[in-house]
Amino acid sequence: MESEKYEGLYGQDEEEKEIEFLKKEIEKYKKKHEASIEDTAKLGKKREEADNLTKKLKERIEKEGNKLMESEDLLRERNQEFQEDINSRWNHNQQLKAKKQGMEETVDYLGKEREKLETVCSSGMERKMVFKGKLSEKISRCGINVKHQIKYTVRGGTALIVFEEPSVAARLIKKRLHRVVVEECYINVRAEPVELTVLDSLNVDMDRSPWKILVSNLPADVPQDKLLDKIELFFSKPSNGGGEVEFREYLADSRSVTLTFTQEGVAPRLVEKRTFNVPFSDRETHQVCVSPSLDGTITGYQMKRLQCNRTVLITGIPDIKDEDTMNDLLEIHFQKESNEGGEVQKLFYCPEGKNAVVVFEDDEDE
Repeated sequence: MESEKYEGLYGQDEEEKEIEFLKKEIEKYKKKHEASIEDTAKLGKKREEADNLTKKLKERIEKEGNKLMESEDLLRERNQEFQEDINSRWNHNQQLKAKKQGMEETVDYLGKEREKLETVCSSGMERKMVFKGKLSEKISRCGINVKHQIKYTVRGGTALIVFEEPSVAARLIKKRLHRVVVEECYINVRAEPVELTVLDSLNVDMDRSPWKILVSNLPADVPQDKLLDKIELFFSKPSNGGGEVEFREYLADSRSVTLTFTQEGVAPRLVEKRTFNVPFSDRETHQVCVSPSLDGTITGYQMKRLQCNRTVLITGIPDIKDEDTMNDLLEIHFQKESNEGGEVQKLFYCPEGKNAVVVFEDDEDE
């Protein structure tokens, strides 16, 4: 009995120890649980902060991405504009190069033409000029001025009247029909414009002849035949730089002589020297000038219809009076302002049954 009592006491102590141990374990795990809860709360807070930070980063990334896309679009537009500007500048540069090349070709051409003209102009062909006091702002498009002399057929029963003022001619033509008093009766005539076909433009290709020279500045007191003989004799001698002359020609309008040589190279050699002292008599020499002879070929021309500004054609004049009387009657009638006329500079009447030819020249007062 006594042994059972001791065993019971021993078993009770073990149980209490176990209970005490379990309590400590429970307390320990309780503290761990509380710590775990606390850690969980901290982790939750950190997770929330991380989520917020992630959200902010996403928003920032999205915002920066939009900015980057806008920058790329802007860069693309700038690049396109830059490329277009480069293309435009390149095209402009090509145009400038083409213009430059064209101008260089023109300058080269003009330089060659200038050399030709300098050779001609410096050869001694001088003419005395005088200013007559007339000014003009018009400059001819070509280098050659042409003065027209046009033959015009005047048929019978007509008259040409030249007025001092162009406005008078225009007024008569506009009215057209006119009644002229011839003593006791009237005649009905018509005022019509005078239209002429004139040269508007002329294209001439000119080049220096390798065989021919022009000799100018010749003495005025030497007869033509003697002049030709002396010139041919002088320039046919090799000692004077000349050669055999094939053909000679006297140009009366400029009082000069052209010589054509049989050998090529003689003409350029003489032109290069320019001046020569030619003995036209036994006692004295005269300095002549040698220049290249220009051969010209007409390559094209244009004509145009031109109305005379001060001349009127009167038609329908019957042959009822003699020529002088009709001439006076017409001039008296068309001089009166009451008849739409004005100051008559010249009047030419051609009776019926006759024809005449008159010459028109450029109007110096135009």
